[in-house]
Amino acid sequence: LAELGRAARMDTVQFLGPLEQDTKLLFDTFNQMVQPKIVRKTFDDHERIQQLLEEHRADKDPAHIEELEQLIAGMSAEQLVQIASVYSNMSNLVNIAESVHRIRRWRAHARGESGLLQHHSCDDIIAELLQSGRTADEIRQQLGSQTVELVLTAHPTQALRRSILSKLHEVATVLLTLHRDDITPAEVDANHASLRRLLLAMWRTDEVRRTPPTPEDEARNALNVLEETVWDAVPNYIRQINFSLAKIGQPPLSIDADPFHFGGWAGGDRDGNPFVTAKVTERVVMINRYRAAVLYLHCIEELLFEISVHYGSDSLKSYTASAKTVEPVEFSRKLKYKEFWNYVPPQEPYRVLLAQIRDRMTATRDYCDARLADKPMPEITPGDIYTTADEFLEPLMVMYKSLQELNDAPIAEGRLVDLIRRVKTFGISMVKLDIRQEADQHTALMTAITEAIGDGSYGSWDEKQRMEYLVGILKSPRPLVPKDLECSDKCQEVLNTFKKIAEIGPEFLGAYIISMCMQPSDVLVVCVLQREFVGTKGKMLRVVPLLETISALQGSTQTLQTLFQTDVYRTMVKEGNNDVQEVMVGYSDSGKDGGRVTSAWELYQAQESMTKVAADAGVSLRFFHGRGGTVGRGGGPQHLAILSQPPGTINGYFRVTIQGEVIQQDFGLPDLAVRTLETYTSAVLKADLTERKPPPDEWREIMNTMSEISCEKYRSIVHREERFVEYFRKATPEQELGMLN
Repeated sequence: LAELGRAARMDTVQFLGPLEQDTKLLFDTFNQMVQPKIVRKTFDDHERIQQLLEEHRADKDPAHIEELEQLIAGMSAEQLVQIASVYSNMSNLVNIAESVHRIRRWRAHARGESGLLQHHSCDDIIAELLQSGRTADEIRQQLGSQTVELVLTAHPTQALRRSILSKLHEVATVLLTLHRDDITPAEVDANHASLRRLLLAMWRTDEVRRTPPTPEDEARNALNVLEETVWDAVPNYIRQINFSLAKIGQPPLSIDADPFHFGGWAGGDRDGNPFVTAKVTERVVMINRYRAAVLYLHCIEELLFEISVHYGSDSLKSYTASAKTVEPVEFSRKLKYKEFWNYVPPQEPYRVLLAQIRDRMTATRDYCDARLADKPMPEITPGDIYTTADEFLEPLMVMYKSLQELNDAPIAEGRLVDLIRRVKTFGISMVKLDIRQEADQHTALMTAITEAIGDGSYGSWDEKQRMEYLVGILKSPRPLVPKDLECSDKCQEVLNTFKKIAEIGPEFLGAYIISMCMQPSDVLVVCVLQREFVGTKGKMLRVVPLLETISALQGSTQTLQTLFQTDVYRTMVKEGNNDVQEVMVGYSDSGKDGGRVTSAWELYQAQESMTKVAADAGVSLRFFHGRGGTVGRGGGPQHLAILSQPPGTINGYFRVTIQGEVIQQDFGLPDLAVRTLETYTSAVLKADLTERKPPPDEWREIMNTMSEISCEKYRSIVHREERFVEYFRKATPEQELGMLN
């Protein structure tokens, strides 16, 4: 009966019907709001263009296109701008309507009322794995040990202004509300009024960003996405994973599970961006810390209300009694909290401890605020502010274990476990900021140093000489950089960056990525420069070579082999990174270098060979995938992209860039954010628990032939055809798009 009932309800959300209704509503309302704002002839021309396009789609009559060309040719520049703006807005509205329809279909599928073409949910993949012979325990172990790290970049392919994006998100909310079964007539009227307001505001908003965004602007934009959708999506989706595990008789994920991390490039990526300086990186880190503190304070306030329990374990009481009471620092002494600002009942131990946590987080927020505003800094003693995620986690875990110990697990599994999950995901700075710099910049700095100290010209040495010199420096405790070093402004900025990242430290920073990394010395020189400022006992950022050309990919095996055979580097990997080496592979630049077929095949082969070299050296290799949104930048369906990686190259860890417009596509709406997390999680789960065989030799031979032919043809046009650049600029809006950022 249950199956019959479900079958009767299938596809209550039609495949296209609601999308067509939403699109018609948006277009009709938009035209209604725009018509009075432009001259009648321009609006009539716009309607005629729409009519000609619809007629051409129906009968393919070339006469419609001829009339369309004549109509457009007779328009003034002002008319063309207005009509282009109309279609730009309409395209944005179609995109948001499609996002809403995807959400509607997903939700209907979850209710058993709609089918889907793709089955990538956690439940779907778990069912597949069980059917293939995997046990429920194996599935839980894998989910509890794997990590997906999503790195938000500041790539300029997102041309939409935040002013437009925010209105589109409100439009999405209106559409979702209008499709509710329990909506009242008054609510329908109110939502239609909201829609008219939003669409008129969109039309009146300048679509073009008139001033280029600063690195700080780009960092704030990424934080806005995390705050608006991902902040809640992470604990919500982890809870969904636990529900899926419960269905197969498994307990929830351990509190120590670490399924998601987030990284960032805005403010840290200085490759080709002279505006990203050491000072900018410091400010962006402080912005990240400030925004995290604000969000955590809100969570702590909620917990102060939720955990009103008037008893606790002995360990909780002992911890609370011994914890340092932190007074808000001087410039925030008069702060009045929203609630519990004057009195916390002493017989409620959880609230007492939460009040202490709140004081320290408030001091952290105000410290960051003072740093950003260049205010006089008070004297800070250890324990006044949070400087590591572990410091923040410690009291939260004490409360969590106390509730579990006293059989109050449902309380522990509420907002408290959500907060713990967030701290493990976002740390105390929302994202860990990667540093990226071009290899040639390090070579130039090292050349200036060696010339200044009389050791010769590093830039003129061959690879063997460079490696011998760098190894000698790493084995010696003596300082390398003279205090009075005279060098170019560019070299000084690179030097300042190394000084600053040593001050900031790995708690707030991620990897040091070397773009255009071509040889082992490119990696070793970064180790030398980092060691110069962190000292022999300090913690360096992990050094990640970025292989982004065909030749770099083809030479990757030799590069890693040389590094792992270099004793001093092998020791650094073992002691500093727990025998883990990360390598970034670039999809976009390798595609531009050799074409899509050659790029894809060389990426595949390079990952295979590097994994074998690392395994032979006793090193666990992790890949960082630099993928964009379009196919030309390595984009494509996320789930399939992960499953297409060579066998044995994921191993419970997948790190990937989320670039430009893809950030909004994946995380712009709350339900999209949850779905994105699910797609990555289920793909990594399936990739690691599905036995996959490498391609047979005959397939490899075919791919080698295809790659060779493809690369030669591609380069003959793009690299050697003198007219290509002229053609490209006439056939595409490349230069105009560049002006938008």
